[in-house]
Amino acid sequence: MSKTAKIVIGLVLSLFLIIGGTVGYILSAKFTSENYEQAIYAQDEGMQNTWGQTENTLKMQGFTVKNYGKTFINSLRANAERYANDKNAMMKWVQEAKSQMSDKAYTKFMDTIEKVYAKKEARQLSKISVVQEYRTYLNASLKGIVAKTLFNYPTEKAKKIMDRIISTKQTKKTWISAEDTVEDPFK
Repeated sequence: MSKTAKIVIGLVLSLFLIIGGTVGYILSAKFTSENYEQAIYAQDEGMQNTWGQTENTLKMQGFTVKNYGKTFINSLRANAERYANDKNAMMKWVQEAKSQMSDKAYTKFMDTIEKVYAKKEARQLSKISVVQEYRTYLNASLKGIVAKTLFNYPTEKAKKIMDRIISTKQTKKTWISAEDTVEDPFK
């Protein structure tokens, strides 16, 4: 084989490798972006699942605590009626009844509330982490720039999810005004 033929074959192979590598790189940018988008969608769905589950958990625990209180009050009324004519027996019953009211139902409910909110926070932090990683990819990598330029990533659906942070009205007002006000959280 002549030297010229070898050079031509080398150039053609090099050209195919360059074109193939470029196409592969561009496709890789698209597929990487799509993987991030799917991860963000999954995070959002997971958050919705967590919010739904925690709401149901709180409702069920609340029903239990609410009914516990009613049951306890009804038993107090029944005993008060039973001892209405005997003040000494009623005072003895009141002293004995103090130890019957257990705070375990309320304590368990408060523990459940803490766990529910911790679960919500963890889900949202997980989503924020994935969004941060995706934004870094899009804005701080050549592949991300290719994905943004050629394929218009992130999609509108992903942008909405990326920008959505579950918060309170007061926190959102504070972020807009950049001023925090101290308020009684129980009023």
